[in-house]
Amino acid sequence: MSVSRSPAWILAFAFVLGAGGAPAFAFRECTPGSPPPSGHWPDPTDISLAGTQKWEFDWKVDVEGVEVSNVRFTADLTKPRKLVLLRASLPFLPVHYPMTAPNCTGFTHGFADTLTNGDLTNFCCSEVPVSICNLPDRKQACVPTKGTLGRCQTGAVNCTGACVGTQIDTVAPLETGKGEVASNSPTADVVLQAAFQLGGYQFVQRWRFQDNGTLRPSLRAGGINDCQWHNHQIYWRFHFELTEAGTPAEVVQQCNDGDCPDLGSQGWSSNLSCQCGNRPGPATSWRVSDRGVPGRVVIVHSGSTDGHPSDFCEDTTDCGTGGCRNAREFCALTALEPDETFVTDGCNDHVPDRVRQPACAGLQNGADLAFWYFAAINHHDPCTYLPMCDPTLGTVAFGPTLRLVGSW
Repeated sequence: MSVSRSPAWILAFAFVLGAGGAPAFAFRECTPGSPPPSGHWPDPTDISLAGTQKWEFDWKVDVEGVEVSNVRFTADLTKPRKLVLLRASLPFLPVHYPMTAPNCTGFTHGFADTLTNGDLTNFCCSEVPVSICNLPDRKQACVPTKGTLGRCQTGAVNCTGACVGTQIDTVAPLETGKGEVASNSPTADVVLQAAFQLGGYQFVQRWRFQDNGTLRPSLRAGGINDCQWHNHQIYWRFHFELTEAGTPAEVVQQCNDGDCPDLGSQGWSSNLSCQCGNRPGPATSWRVSDRGVPGRVVIVHSGSTDGHPSDFCEDTTDCGTGGCRNAREFCALTALEPDETFVTDGCNDHVPDRVRQPACAGLQNGADLAFWYFAAINHHDPCTYLPMCDPTLGTVAFGPTLRLVGSW
């Protein structure tokens, strides 16, 4: 892995003193985007052991955004880390226009976007994903041909690639872009992030690993030129794997109101069969477990900002007979690597209406599970969600929260 470093970069994070007056460093590292960036946590160059060591994972930026794999966690560092995810990624990011977009190239229905290493763009590698923006204000940042190009703040690197850093968030809720500070604590969050540009869109994707067993994937979306209002849909794929021995027998249950106990059966549905569906409410959650690994589960919580698929096409007739077909908010399917099959209709609907063989009917009794989670963004004002052009304003982050519960 090639790494961008400089003496000034290292000194910028020597902001506290450790025991005995020895310098202690928060960890932050930019891995350039060529060749396609990849890495591992714990990072062997993190000599001060900043950031939680309870997580272990590989990461790369290839064709499914910032992808993590072989994700393991332990609640007790004296015990081995346990497998959580075989792989997790963001395979699709379709955008839809209800009519031909003025001043934008493309088709009436939009684009079947994906995030690849070839789409990486520069951003400030720091506690918050600060975009290199046009000044002096957020609105003008949407017009790249005007204004003065901004610079990264002192101590941050202009990174075209992926950035890994250790930090804490001092202002609830998580991922608002406010209250984030670098930290050398051994329990600090580990944040993996990268920025992408696709045509007139800019996206910042992040993975936040917390010492308490919480994993927060997120995406920020913004416009950098003035196109007609439109909608994005974000597709996360989580290939859960809770056992490293034998055949996976994973099940997924749903809690409609999101207020069910972590363990036990009260309020939880029976095992979902192979299906796609909708959240009954904005706080709906899902529980993933494995019949062969009792007492250990992953709870998937809906994001509070994640919208409804009706926002994606507004039920316009140009999405096909009967309006928009892209109406799912989750899918529980038998896992097929690199991913399940997708069927595209005129609405850029990549939801798996059909699944390649082997069929996934066996999921009812426990199987190797891929859980898909979708979020919808109604982008009437692209500047509204511009990723961190002005850190003082914060930003809207979309995505679920994964929480590990039980005997990890």
